[in-house]
Amino acid sequence: MKYIYMGRNVESGNYSLPTSKIIHLYKIYKYKKKNKISDNSTAKKLSLHEIDKNRKVDTRGKIGALLRLLNRLAEEWYRLIISWSYQVRGYLVIYDRHFIFDSIPDKLDKAITRKRLTTKIHNWILNNLYEVPSLIVFLNAPAEVLYARKGEATIEYLKAKNEAFLEFGSKLKTFEVIDATQPVEKVFED
Repeated sequence: MKYIYMGRNVESGNYSLPTSKIIHLYKIYKYKKKNKISDNSTAKKLSLHEIDKNRKVDTRGKIGALLRLLNRLAEEWYRLIISWSYQVRGYLVIYDRHFIFDSIPDKLDKAITRKRLTTKIHNWILNNLYEVPSLIVFLNAPAEVLYARKGEATIEYLKAKNEAFLEFGSKLKTFEVIDATQPVEKVFED
């Protein structure tokens, strides 16, 4: 069995392209500079949720958006190719998160931002060309529980994402929901 983190957070990934790591370090540098943080131990603990939390305006421009799209596609296909290489050799591959779920718009996305063309293209590619796992196990918990466990994002954001995941998953034959508020042994059993 092999494990691959398939979400967008580079700091959580066990496989990442050097370009993604450099971009992440640059985001941390900009965040530190903007917020006048000189302590590196504080900066190392920053997640993308923290860095992007208050950013509602996309300031990248067209070239930046295109470069972001190209890097994201390269990162996603890179990890998928690694997955395929393991599968061809007979391994069962377990994904932690999956890029197709990062492409799902939630109520907050629709209310706050107008999607860029590159984001629409990216989401179309993920939803139409990217491989859907043969089994998706969604560990479901209320937003308040998730926030208490990790403290990332906001409860409103977590609620919106949870609703969007459940709605999207209900359309997939391979989507199974497990109540993650149960004791660990029961979650494992389910």
